[in-house]
Amino acid sequence: MTYLAFNDIKLDFATQAKRSTRIQRAQFGDGYSQILTDGLNADVEKWDCTSALLTNDEANSIESYLLSLRGAAIPWTPPLNTKTFSRPFESGKLHLGYTNISSLTLTGFTRPANYRANLVTGLLTSVDIANGTVVAITLTQSPKNYALDSGWTFELVTPIYSRLKFSLTQVYV
Repeated sequence: MTYLAFNDIKLDFATQAKRSTRIQRAQFGDGYSQILTDGLNADVEKWDCTSALLTNDEANSIESYLLSLRGAAIPWTPPLNTKTFSRPFESGKLHLGYTNISSLTLTGFTRPANYRANLVTGLLTSVDIANGTVVAITLTQSPKNYALDSGWTFELVTPIYSRLKFSLTQVYV
């Protein structure tokens, strides 16, 4: 018998992530509008997941876990959780856009000597890094909590192998 933990599920390339930000918009008669984010946790992240082929034992192990949750949030580390990109510092600040970071590296710079980082908000500040300096960044996000949107599909592919399909939406608990 094989036990497979939820974070160990290998996902198929058909898996898709959709990210957005909930906003509120007030439109005024003169064409002017105001836009603001809808609360502290306005970022929305949804994953439409398809597992790679699993043995029926592995699929049953995951299904047993999902059944035992009874609607509780699932702590999950999405695929491609480590990001590498470049961005410029402007006026001593850099908003990474990513939040809840577990590790962060700026190539050629050290923390706290050259910069300070709030890993929860993704805000970097520096008085040493010149304005407009483009820095290479590597970061890894912490696991997040997700809820199953509407159950899952157990697809029998052969008498030995199955596939699971499910959708997860990030929740803040």
